[in-house]
Amino acid sequence: MLIFKKEKNVRKLVQSHAATAQDCLNATVPLLAAYLSGDAEALRQKVQLAHDEENRADQLKWEIGEALAEGAFLPAIRSDIYRLVESVDKLAGRGEDVAIFLTNQFPSVPADFQADLGEILSLNVACADQLHEALDSYFKPKGQLTDLHSHTNSVGKLESEVDTRQAALTQRIFSSDMELAAKMHLGQFIEVICGISDAAEDVADELAFAAMKSVV
Repeated sequence: MLIFKKEKNVRKLVQSHAATAQDCLNATVPLLAAYLSGDAEALRQKVQLAHDEENRADQLKWEIGEALAEGAFLPAIRSDIYRLVESVDKLAGRGEDVAIFLTNQFPSVPADFQADLGEILSLNVACADQLHEALDSYFKPKGQLTDLHSHTNSVGKLESEVDTRQAALTQRIFSSDMELAAKMHLGQFIEVICGISDAAEDVADELAFAAMKSVV
């Protein structure tokens, strides 16, 4: 019965890790809003929250690795689980990347582009949230494959929508009268934001592969 106790513990840790990663990403929406409004104190708080959640995700990843090394799950499944956890950890890092870019590079965001930028970020976070739901379905006892596939499909659809919105906003920016350097800088920031949905899709691919082999 000890093996089942270990597996239950790992499930809880993995679900906590995924939730922590999502919390890191969720912090980016008010973080961007604070940056655009010039609210320095709110920005500082949200940046710290993103850093704290990313650090918490790293700690949970380490705990999961230790638990798997101690024998939770069959050997063939352990590697799949840890690969998923590593890819989710990279997703959390994308949220921290947004915070770092804003606070280190201070991109110029003219008023005409602020609403679209906020919407693109929200779409990226929504994409990651669907991934979080898919992971939760996979790690529930006996798994819930119907829900898992529904959420991973949503990840793909949202990622495609992000691509479309990113291209449209980038075209608007480079057609504007901003200085070329400012255009390129803002374009780089948009790429950092859209790294969230790209990473979410990567995790969804890993999850789909794992689900083909086993349900934990």
